Amino acid sequence: MPSSDSQLVAKLKRANPSLLRSWAKRQAKSVAARGGYLVTKMDDEARRYARVSHNDEVPLPPGAAETLRTDNPKLVELQAAYDSLDVAATAHTQWRQSFLKRNLSLAWFRGDNAYVWQFRQLRNAAEARMYLTLLDVESRDRLGLLKRLEEDGKFGAWTFTYGNRPPVSRDLLDSVNEISYLDAQMGLSSIDSLKILDIGAGYGRMAHRVSAALPNLEAYDCIDGVATSTFLCDYYLKYRQVPDSVRVVPLPEYETLADDYDIAVNIHSFSECSMEAIGWWLDRIAERNIDWLLIVPNTPHQLLSTELDGSMKDFAPLVRAAGYVQVDERPVFENDELRALIDLHDTFHLFRRSSAK
Repeated sequence: MPSSDSQLVAKLKRANPSLLRSWAKRQAKSVAARGGYLVTKMDDEARRYARVSHNDEVPLPPGAAETLRTDNPKLVELQAAYDSLDVAATAHTQWRQSFLKRNLSLAWFRGDNAYVWQFRQLRNAAEARMYLTLLDVESRDRLGLLKRLEEDGKFGAWTFTYGNRPPVSRDLLDSVNEISYLDAQMGLSSIDSLKILDIGAGYGRMAHRVSAALPNLEAYDCIDGVATSTFLCDYYLKYRQVPDSVRVVPLPEYETLADDYDIAVNIHSFSECSMEAIGWWLDRIAERNIDWLLIVPNTPHQLLSTELDGSMKDFAPLVRAAGYVQVDERPVFENDELRALIDLHDTFHLFRRSSAK
């Protein structure tokens, strides 16, 4: 630091410490500006796009705040059971306790957080981008789900309303889009006694929507390698009063999964696991009679894991080794212009067992 600056700092320290802080901020902004960066304080709207947030305009249901706590005895017991389980699915490379503490507010689990990115995914102009997403999903909603399924904004979900349409959320649009895709590809709504296995079920988003959308559903089993997810899934599906056809299976009870399912789904879950964990889950799939497998990764066009050292590995060979061949790959949002505008490039990867007719 030049001597003149040193003398100035000394004077500011003696005169008023707050002046020193102001001077330091101005200096930092000046240095950043010379490097081509603008340093400015974020307003409340900008903060929403950069961190965990939730919509508290819809209050929590009675008792939710008292139940949805990290020290809930049921969650503590469940976590201990998961910790004592010696299987690869519990060796987390992303969903560790430190990650959950930073990225999840337990009582507001449907807000913008580790389970569903909303503002952070859409960044600025979220309302306009969500509208474009709605138009794309609406164009393929052959089952009319957007008119039948409701969004109430409970548990912190950010909702958007356009004209006379009912409110929508990222939860609702993703679910309708996924159901519509599977119906178009494999006739999901016309399969008698439909059975679904949801690996990495999270808080039960897809189970809730499928059970409300498809009267042909006979069984929907939710399982997850994260104890917090199982705890939330059990709570949420009971709150939604889903039918008895929906079951939450704790990981220590994975051997109670059925022998037969029509399809296994893994939505934004394998991408957050190691190769070892993915292989373990695929072994569970391979040992059952499951014709179809849907994987939605976090990266477009590639099936990549998350390793402990931060690297990513291609797990497509593991899927093939489990006996599945890819029959379809397409963007989650099919309109090319839309994807460029909203900057969402997720991809459906649909597989079928090689021995299936």
